[in-house]
Amino acid sequence: MTTLHIVRQSAYSTNDFAQCIQVLSDADIIVFTDDGCYNVTHPCTQKVSKDVKLMIISDHATARAIDINDTLVTTITMSDLVELTFQADRVITWQ
Repeated sequence: MTTLHIVRQSAYSTNDFAQCIQVLSDADIIVFTDDGCYNVTHPCTQKVSKDVKLMIISDHATARAIDINDTLVTTITMSDLVELTFQADRVITWQ
């Protein structure tokens, strides 16, 4: 069962992302939105299994001057996020 985790807050200011990591399964997907985009540089991201897909909303990263060229995160659009919500078995928003 695939779960889509939408992470909206930075792990530099809340523990939402750390809690998200604790409940991940291998087929899950994490999408960083809003200030959650800052998590691509947070040490907690290194704890995420390689089987979990990491994605980031490109416009949100750009608005925060986050360089995502050197990360293992896939860039997507808001339209892609909407499509993912229909494909996933469950959606959890961490905010």
